Amino acid sequence: MAIKFTDEQLDLKELAREFFEKEVRPVMAEIDARPNPKDCFPAQLIRKASEVGLRTLPLPEEYEGVAADLITQALVFSTMTEVEPGTAKVLSQCWKVSQNMMVNGSEELKKKFLGEFSKDHDYVFSISRTEPNSAGDNLLPYDGPEGGIQVTATPSGDHFVIKGSKNMSSLIGYSKCILLFTRTNRNVSAREGTTGFLVPANLPGITYGQIHNKMGYRCYPNGEVFFDNVRVPKEYMLGKINEGFGLSGRVPWSPVEMQALYLGICKGIFKHALDHAKQRVQGGKVIIEHESVAVMLSEMAMLIDALEATLYDFAMSVQEKIGDRGLKARYARIFPRDVFHKVMLLGMDILASNGIMRDHPMEKLIRDGLTFDHGDGTISLNKLRVVPMIRKLTNL
Repeated sequence: MAIKFTDEQLDLKELAREFFEKEVRPVMAEIDARPNPKDCFPAQLIRKASEVGLRTLPLPEEYEGVAADLITQALVFSTMTEVEPGTAKVLSQCWKVSQNMMVNGSEELKKKFLGEFSKDHDYVFSISRTEPNSAGDNLLPYDGPEGGIQVTATPSGDHFVIKGSKNMSSLIGYSKCILLFTRTNRNVSAREGTTGFLVPANLPGITYGQIHNKMGYRCYPNGEVFFDNVRVPKEYMLGKINEGFGLSGRVPWSPVEMQALYLGICKGIFKHALDHAKQRVQGGKVIIEHESVAVMLSEMAMLIDALEATLYDFAMSVQEKIGDRGLKARYARIFPRDVFHKVMLLGMDILASNGIMRDHPMEKLIRDGLTFDHGDGTISLNKLRVVPMIRKLTNL
């Protein structure tokens, strides 16, 4: 779809582009290459990004934001991920959790957590859902009580007592607040018996384990966290008891984020491939003048254009509440990754031997893109989730 951005949206895009080119690009390779994954969190960059307003972008003015809508967030996020996806994702995580609070939180929760968040440039959020034996079965939940989230939250007076462990928790150990998903009813399915809490990261009983040593997305760390009888006040519950699975669905940023993430990565890969094709000489001329290379670049451009169109089509349908947003949300977790895989292979073909070099800047974008292939569920799981929707739509 064609879309005309406002001057304000374009100004925010330019703000993000200038910040990431000036502050992030010069240091990102060094941060990413640090051998200990604990050292890869870009704390200074996040502070600087916060100082120019990128950390609180979608929040209202009272919480230091500009109330950026979904289309604006997609535009800004894809601009940032074109340079460095991990740092961009840290900022997007702040958008995701803070918007969840705005939609699902009580006024008291907003005043406490968003009040603290908006005033502290170093404040980021964790999302803690995945467990060692609970991941994909949260996307395709069992009908019975087995499977799904196992970390428990048990009522105790004015508190809930939380026990268990999580892994692959985003920004864990660096965040000041954890959006934690717990099992509050073990007699029903996880979908019917899960509750979300906002948990201050320094509560007694919380300890942190390893930071996972990922091949990519190293500037966006994931790790382990353990809860040993952690007492969380009942008023820190986000939403209603046993309705934790609905929290994310009421905040549609995740599927928009997925599309914008891969749009930026694909644009970054295309830029590197195009620059190489304009400089590399074979057969007495730059390779962009060879038909095979020109065809590959054209295919990359068409795929990226299609991905950009679906991104803003979905963002607009959500904002205006039109169309089958549920089905499009499923597509948003599949199509971008299919586009990325094709664009990546075409880019590597154009770069030839340069495409397998660790010191080429495209290499990092490839690792980052592949690392997030599991985000919000694997491609295969998300395709399974589309099946019943298509059957219903087509009366199969």
